[in-house]
Amino acid sequence: MPLLAVFAVGFVEIWFAVPTGLALGLPAPIVWLMTATGAFASVTLVAYGGDAIRYRLLHRGGKEPAPRKGRIYAIWLRYGVPGWGLASPLFMAPPMGTAVALILGAPRRALMLWMYAGVVLWTTLLVSAALIGLRVVEAVH
Repeated sequence: MPLLAVFAVGFVEIWFAVPTGLALGLPAPIVWLMTATGAFASVTLVAYGGDAIRYRLLHRGGKEPAPRKGRIYAIWLRYGVPGWGLASPLFMAPPMGTAVALILGAPRRALMLWMYAGVVLWTTLLVSAALIGLRVVEAVH
């Protein structure tokens, strides 16, 4: 059951999945695997199941899509799909990052590749940071 819990939390947000798995007493490699697998599943689901949602968001109430402007769009223009995929798991949940990038016009396959890379990067860093933090706490006590 703890494996499913970490997968489910990772499906929504990697930042919460890592401490959840470690708090449940799972080994770090298993926490990493279940967190990343959950995030991969949500990215894939949004990337392939999000077309109808994207259409609805862009064409609310029969209106034309809003002009592209603002901070998120500026980041998108500057760093593109690779930058977005690597950075967005740090700032938002992977499924949300995927949805936003698709709304901004990211090509699905490239986006998925870079989102997966971002999930691997941030899951690795979060598990590593958590393990270091636990060792520091153990050393103090």
